[in-house]
Amino acid sequence: MANGKLTLLQIVQKTLEALNLDEVNSISDSPDAEQVAQIAQDAYYDLLNQSEWPHTIRLEQLESIASSERPNYLRIPDEVTRIDDFKYDRTETDSDDLPVDLIQISTVKWCPPVDFLRMTQARNTEIAEIRTITDFNGVRFHIYQDRAPQFWTSFDDKYVVCDAFNSDVESTLQGNKSQALMKWIEDVVIADDTMISAPSHFFQTWLAETKSTAFIYMKQEVSAKDEQRARRGLAILRRNASRTDRDDGKVRYGRPVRRF
Repeated sequence: MANGKLTLLQIVQKTLEALNLDEVNSISDSPDAEQVAQIAQDAYYDLLNQSEWPHTIRLEQLESIASSERPNYLRIPDEVTRIDDFKYDRTETDSDDLPVDLIQISTVKWCPPVDFLRMTQARNTEIAEIRTITDFNGVRFHIYQDRAPQFWTSFDDKYVVCDAFNSDVESTLQGNKSQALMKWIEDVVIADDTMISAPSHFFQTWLAETKSTAFIYMKQEVSAKDEQRARRGLAILRRNASRTDRDDGKVRYGRPVRRF
């Protein structure tokens, strides 16, 4: 253990020790170890589902799909469960050659799918700057192809769909010109060396939650001490979260958490 952080194997070993079960050198060494690893995996996702943890929020880029049929689409990374504050580089020249202070990165406003379709389907298709797009599900709507996007939505939680792109600057929207605050949930792969990116105090709460659940499932009894540690750790995590969660008065739209 370094700086209070634990690998999944260490979580399993400490839990087995608390349960008075056989020691292991690898998760695959015994059925009990494999069961505890599964419990730890579930406990991790349960913890992240209980509140907004600062370490899960990242400033990341969306992914290009480079589709001539859907030039206004960007792909949402698989690990992302919500998007806030999506911005796009609307600079009309090659931003790689511009000073930073001349690059124009602007917020693209969220628009609920129904409102997005109502807005885009009402556009006049006789205007040369308008292009008709067909979504993966066959729904058609109309976008501008002579300007940067102003609004975005998502129909399937897989793609960001924008109301425009500037064909004079790029053939499709580019992931490397996007940025967004995203809730990023790491997968916990059941392997000995698995370690998540989280602050050290998170690991002790995770361990306590794993022990508490393992006692119930594997021993049919409650570990009062681990229950207490889990509650205390969860309170600390929530208190730390509230210190960094600034309420700016904006309504937060985004993707539902789908993996818990």
